[in-house]
Amino acid sequence: MTNRQKRLNITAAALAVLILAVVVWGCVRGAGPVRMQVSDGIDEIDLNTIFLPSSGVEVRFSDVILSRQNETRRLIVSTQSGTVTTKLTDHLINRLDFDFMKKTQNISYTGTGCFAVDLDRLTASSIVEDREKKTVTIRIGHAYLQAIEIDPNNIMIDDVQESLLARGDIKLTVADYTAIEREIRSRLEEQFNTAANGQAADKLALEMVREIYEPVVKAVDRRYSVIVQFQ
Repeated sequence: MTNRQKRLNITAAALAVLILAVVVWGCVRGAGPVRMQVSDGIDEIDLNTIFLPSSGVEVRFSDVILSRQNETRRLIVSTQSGTVTTKLTDHLINRLDFDFMKKTQNISYTGTGCFAVDLDRLTASSIVEDREKKTVTIRIGHAYLQAIEIDPNNIMIDDVQESLLARGDIKLTVADYTAIEREIRSRLEEQFNTAANGQAADKLALEMVREIYEPVVKAVDRRYSVIVQFQ
């Protein structure tokens, strides 16, 4: 073998080693993910906010708030508990009001008064946005006594106070029970529907309505805060 052939063989071997090294290096690099830069038209402002420059969609706070009316039609903001007692009197002979001819019995009823605000009456005009101050003002109606609930399991019935000639239990008709319930509800309403209870319910209404709608507003734009006022 001549010197020239030896040099050619050495050169060929060196090229083969170089090619093998390149192939191995390429395989190692190819094990990682392929990285591509793709533009989807979405600009990320921060971790929780994206901006769609081409959509042109503007979200109105009033639309978002009013869309929840089916969930919050009437909001109970406060409850008050009270007890009233009525005295039943049964005369042996009607129109003769002598103690020895009548028997009496006290019955105590416990009821709960519920104060509420109607959120289903909100309209677009009830919601005011201030873009400079970054606030959304919601104007609601005052709280009112919406219902009185009487617990039938919490009725206290005292023993009958008998007299000399009037003995036994006091028997009541359906009309008597209806009249008693009407009287009880009227007296409970007077007990619940006071200026002090109304003011306390109004204060709670402002706080609770803000707690309901502030997360909704911040979901649209977290820079905004909610103010609740009365109409």
